[in-house]
Amino acid sequence: MKKKAYFGEVIWIIGASSGIGAALAKELALRGAKLALSARRHEALEKLTRNLGDKHKFFCLDVTDPNLMLETAQEIVNTFGHIDRILFFAASYTPMKLSQLDIDLTRDIIEVNLLGALNTIHAAMPILNQQSSGQLALCSSVASYIGLPGGQPYSATKAAVTNLAESLRTECLEHIDIKLINPGFVRTALTDKNKFQMPLIMNVDTAAIKIADGLLTSKFEVSFPKRLTFVLKLLQILPYTLSLRIMRKLQNYPV
Repeated sequence: MKKKAYFGEVIWIIGASSGIGAALAKELALRGAKLALSARRHEALEKLTRNLGDKHKFFCLDVTDPNLMLETAQEIVNTFGHIDRILFFAASYTPMKLSQLDIDLTRDIIEVNLLGALNTIHAAMPILNQQSSGQLALCSSVASYIGLPGGQPYSATKAAVTNLAESLRTECLEHIDIKLINPGFVRTALTDKNKFQMPLIMNVDTAAIKIADGLLTSKFEVSFPKRLTFVLKLLQILPYTLSLRIMRKLQNYPV
């Protein structure tokens, strides 16, 4: 039943050339969706689209370019007639401590993760509002729950994305389904940059199944794995005197 749950839906995946976005594209194609796939890398997108089949299309873009985002959104509507779901998975990540900040890498992380999410919202909302229906999902991270050592500025941008999704959910509850996706550690090219043992890490195909299932529920947040999210959410609600003391003990285990 789940394999047909998306049958005939038009789904725009932003950040589809690799990682979770690419795995989710494969999963949603298996479940019957028609996909509009976007990312910066033309060759990777073309290869993925070709492997998935003729009914899917790719649209190269840079999420930091607001005009190109608007143009692409309209091109997808012109191609498919409408968009049922818009899923933002573009991400940039380099682990670093604030005391060793690389400002050029930081700028790229902010522009892709945060400005990219804002540009996606800017491009998506006119279409979804005109349709008076549809879903917009923003991919954040469990790293957004609390400032963990070594995770900056990535964690800061993901906290901002979470905040954006919360605001959108409040504003758009009546006619648009807003989803927040908070994955834990998923084995991708981004997490391969980490030099520490990642707790409860899962493969990307398992993550894609969890997200595909979660998008169909009425829940606002799709988060996993539960054991990790429980611990981090517990840290989030502790008094700072306790949570920051615990954080200091995690100096050698950054997210």
